[in-house]
Amino acid sequence: MKMPIYLDHAATSPIHPAVSQEMLDVMQQEFGNPSSIHYAGRSARKKLDEARAFFAEEIGAVEKEIVFTSGGTESDNTAVIGAALANQSRGKHIITSSIEHHAVLRACEFLEKQGFSVTYLPVDEFGIVSVEDVRLALREDTILVSIMYGNNEIGAIQPIEAIGELLREHQALFHTDAVQAFGLVPMNVVKLGVDLLSTSSHKINGPRGVGFLYVKQGTKLEFPFHGGEQERGRRAGTENLAGIAGFKKALEVMKLDRFAKVERYAHFKEIFRSIF
Repeated sequence: MKMPIYLDHAATSPIHPAVSQEMLDVMQQEFGNPSSIHYAGRSARKKLDEARAFFAEEIGAVEKEIVFTSGGTESDNTAVIGAALANQSRGKHIITSSIEHHAVLRACEFLEKQGFSVTYLPVDEFGIVSVEDVRLALREDTILVSIMYGNNEIGAIQPIEAIGELLREHQALFHTDAVQAFGLVPMNVVKLGVDLLSTSSHKINGPRGVGFLYVKQGTKLEFPFHGGEQERGRRAGTENLAGIAGFKKALEVMKLDRFAKVERYAHFKEIFRSIF
């Protein structure tokens, strides 16, 4: 019987064996609740803190700006709806694109029912949002601009840094859904000028059901979950430590693979140079 070939990594990617092993080790050895103050809890907290620091460094953030979530949809919903509700006293206008993931588009539709106004920008024949269109759509009451980093259908990479530069002197918060690009495209939140950035693990050979939301320090955001003081009181609920550790391992593996490819490219480049 022929084995099927799976290519739809834009929907989800198969979990890497090293990730599975890391998660199994954490489930068996780090069974403590990271919020507990006994030895098992402190050990689990150390693992959680290491992952938070790792992801923060990857995107040029500080540790306290990383909020672990259940994945891209929660991150996008929290960013879009949370930003709108927390900042509606300054305006009720939102700008997004017509090709966003449903996690953003349906969050915007929900907000429209709550009295918010949403401008859906078109894209060109290559699926790219025009920075000029963003500028023309901006209003005094615009409080949020949400443009995805990379499109999950056609792979178009948006001019996030240029849009971030445009918004530096405007009150609007800037969110990018980087679920499809994180781990594949190097990104620095300071350089990009974003206030909020969403990621998900299962696009880079990590487990499903885990991701993080970058929240720039000082950003007003209303979080949907209410309960304990996890994630500095922003995202209630015991953290999915095994999933988070798996996410970290997936990015580590991907970074090693990227490095190996660069090394191979440099090696072959030298060979070709010596021949020709």
